[in-house]
This record gives sequence, structure tokens and C-alpha cells, in this order.
Amino acid sequence: MRTEIGRPAEVQPLPSYYRRGDRPRLRKGNRPQTADRSAGRFGHDFLRTEFPGLTPTKIERETNEGCVDLLTEENYRYLLECVRHYAGLLGRELRHTSGETLCGSFVNLYKELAALVPQEINFEVYQDRLTFCLYEYHSWPEWTFHWLPVSFIDRLEGPLKRIAITFIHEFAQSNGMSYLDEWGDLEWALEWMAGYASGPNPDKEERKEYRRTIRSYCKGHAVHLLERVQKRRYYKRLRQAVERYCPADEYEKGLIALFREGFQFVGPDTPSIMRYFYDPYDDEGIGDGITVDPDRMIRIVFDPHDLLADNLSEMLNHEIQNCDYLIPPATTLFLTPELTEPFSKDDYPERFAAWVESFAEYFCNETTSETSIVPSTFTSPGK
Repeated sequence: MRTEIGRPAEVQPLPSYYRRGDRPRLRKGNRPQTADRSAGRFGHDFLRTEFPGLTPTKIERETNEGCVDLLTEENYRYLLECVRHYAGLLGRELRHTSGETLCGSFVNLYKELAALVPQEINFEVYQDRLTFCLYEYHSWPEWTFHWLPVSFIDRLEGPLKRIAITFIHEFAQSNGMSYLDEWGDLEWALEWMAGYASGPNPDKEERKEYRRTIRSYCKGHAVHLLERVQKRRYYKRLRQAVERYCPADEYEKGLIALFREGFQFVGPDTPSIMRYFYDPYDDEGIGDGITVDPDRMIRIVFDPHDLLADNLSEMLNHEIQNCDYLIPPATTLFLTPELTEPFSKDDYPERFAAWVESFAEYFCNETTSETSIVPSTFTSPGK
């Protein structure tokens, strides 16, 4: 579902915990991690700053052991080795000029690397060493919620229902996607909806609709289906199950076509969309800038068009309109002396966004038309 968020939302006033400054930040650095976070970021504003008469002699980074000085001769020599090696991969020669101070040498090296590459550059702590990170943003519809629905599963039966549950489960797992009940968004939205339904504004029918939706997400069908998709995997060989299935009608034919297209994003040999989201302004989750995590923009929901989704999207709209920036996907490359290939960028995020939009719109069109349309086929690399 594409949800434009550039316009002011016409909704009831939000509770205080949704207003900027009152609500706790939700950042990747605050959620439980299963992957190894071996890289830490810090800004490089000092490289763009003119220091009148005095160049700093120390740049510190907070760690669990206290402040660590990053502006060291060892780090400088390592960075110089990395940049020289990378220049060789590009078929170029680095002509380095040392600065009058150690900081001046860092600044010169940064500028010399910038002259060699078209990508953006950031400093990173990678594998316990200070290094350069090259990054380049992808073409991405930033002002869009990529919310994958599961409510369509209700109209399916038998093997196709189990195929659909398994596909969404594996798709979400492969791409590190969160479910609606993660991050606290569901709890906050339900609390606001309950308060609104108990107030004087809704009429009798609206109040019933709100309470019916709340029950479904608290202990009813919506939350149970989300839990089932999150936990169940009926087929170990899902591709074979999809290929063996014979669609009964045009709707099922279109759904199977979407699953086949979507396999380019499923499996251990495919990238995860969440691995592409790189925030150069964030120092391990403690940056000053306010943003909205990609996990909340890309997620599994029950129905992107129901009452709860409408309220949740409006709440996120308010957050986004008051945040400092959004995080688009980017390809990154950490410079090390062991690199064997220069920077290259694939189109995984672009294909991912197009397929998710096609998937969501297929069910949106189905609700407004009696005739299903088989979606156009994406061509995966190598096929």
C-alpha cells in the first residue's frame, strides 16, 4: 500500500505520548539484536569545519569503557593503507599530502578519497578499527508505508491458505520485517482508539466499529492471524508447493504469480531489505537527530485499509512530519586492505519496493473489482 504522508492529517488530536519530545525514541540501537553489530558510526563534521588558528588534537568516542581517542597515529596509518589499496582497485594512484598536524592529515586523506570516488563518505568503527565507509542511496519512495497485508488469507482454503501463510512468514523472515505488534505501535494505537471510542465525538455506529476493531486486535481474529503467520511454516519446500498448485480461478492465478515473483526476495541466499538501511548521522543509536525507523515503515500488518491501520498511519504521519529526516536504503562498502572488488550497487531495494506495492495493490484492486487482473511479471536477475 502506498500511503502519501506529505499532507497534514485530518484526525482527532493525538495523545501526549505521540507528540514530539514526549514519546521515547524507537531506534535500532534500542531493540534486541540478533545480528552482530560490528560497525559503529560517528559524524565527521570536523572535516568540514574551519578551525581558526587551532586544530583539535583529540576526537573522542564514548564506549562502555569510557572515552576512546580515535585521532591516533595508528588509525591514520591504517586509513592511509585502506585508501591506497582502494585507489589501486580503481586503477588510480593516491597522491597523499600529510598535514601539519595529525588532524590535518586525517582531513587531507578524507578530501583525497572524496576526489577519487563518486560515493558519499563516512567514518566508521569497523572490526574494532577506524575506517572509511562509502555509501550511495538507492531510488526509494521514502514517503510510502510498505505494509504487507495478511487479511487476504481469510478468503483462501486448503493448500493455498497454507502456502500463503508460509510465503508471508518466509518473506518477512528473509527481509528482517517486523510485525504490527512489535515496537509498541499496536498498543499505542489501541489505547488511543479506546479513548476516542469512550469519548463524546463518535456516533453510535462509529463507536461500534471502533470497539469491534479493538476486540479483533486485542484478543480476536486480527491478532490471532498475525501470530499464526509469524509462527507457522507449513512447507519446507515452498517453491515446489507453489509450482504444484493448480489455481482454481483468476484470483488464485494472480496470487500464485505474485508468489513466484516474490521468491526473488526469499531465502538465505537473498539480501535482507533491512540491511540496506544506513544512517550516517546516527552514532550507534544515540544520535541527536529524530527519525522514524524503517522497521515501522516496512512491516507485516493485518489489513492496511482497516480502521486501526488508518489511525496508525495518521499517527506515524505526525511523527514523520516532525522528525528531522527519514532513512532511505543505501549500499555501503567499508574500506579495508583486504578488499578485492570496488564499490558496486545492485537494485534489490528498487525491486523490493515495486513488488510490495504490486502485492498490496492486487488485493486493493480485488476489493473494488469483481474481475482479478494477473499482475505483470518481474524479471529476477539471472532468470
